[in-house]
Amino acid sequence: MKTILSILDKRSPKIIWRLVLALVILISAFSTVFGKVIFAEFFYIFPIVLASWYGSKKSGIILAVISTVFLLSIKALHTEFEAATLFNYGLPCLITLSVLAILITNFRNVHRIESIAADSDNLTGIYNSRGFYIELANELVRSSRYEHIFSLAYLDIDNFKFVNDSQGHASGDELLIGVANCLRNSLRATDTVARLGGDEFACLLPETGQEEAKVAFAKASTRLEKRMIRDKWPVSFSVGMVTFEIMPSDIKEAIKIADELMYSVKNSDKNNISYKIWHGKV
Repeated sequence: MKTILSILDKRSPKIIWRLVLALVILISAFSTVFGKVIFAEFFYIFPIVLASWYGSKKSGIILAVISTVFLLSIKALHTEFEAATLFNYGLPCLITLSVLAILITNFRNVHRIESIAADSDNLTGIYNSRGFYIELANELVRSSRYEHIFSLAYLDIDNFKFVNDSQGHASGDELLIGVANCLRNSLRATDTVARLGGDEFACLLPETGQEEAKVAFAKASTRLEKRMIRDKWPVSFSVGMVTFEIMPSDIKEAIKIADELMYSVKNSDKNNISYKIWHGKV
């Protein structure tokens, strides 16, 4: 079931619409043959749920109308059709199926909002560790399948505790928001920026070699430096940037490699970027 849903998630609304329309026609043909012995109305629920979840409220209601027309047509084939049938049978079907479409769409919207909130950092609005680990796991799968490389940066703010202690947590929060905005606005739309916790950030650069990563992160570094000077924040940044030409075994290993590289900078002179190409375990 999960496999089917994951496949549908990647399909366009047009393909989903064609699918649900085909299902309604198939169910109607089945109901025409067996309508006398089965409760046919129940089977229309499934395509309407799909249309509402993967499409829109409008597409769900339109499908509800189409389904009601088919149900009335099938009813007319098996029984003597009267004008009262429109109100006694057609109207309840239309209302029930339309309400179902509206409820499914509303539930989907709430679900999406909650999913986004669960994957986002409340302070900065970028990904939190949960959302980032999901993106990194997906990238590992894609890179392994298509034999792509990717780069992963792990960033720590030097002297962040001093800002919190001397200027207060409100100033520290403003600093974190500024760092998040600098990273997000400097990197590409396809890159992923996250706050992993405290004053630590991570950036995932898909299909990016070391030289491309250096160019991309140079822009981010320049913007960060200018922002810190402008707002008179006495901090710098220790960064570890790893380019994975051989895929790590899992996301924990990938994070660990980048984290250790970052700490090698932090434990030496700080305020620097260390680059590394990962060829796998020796």
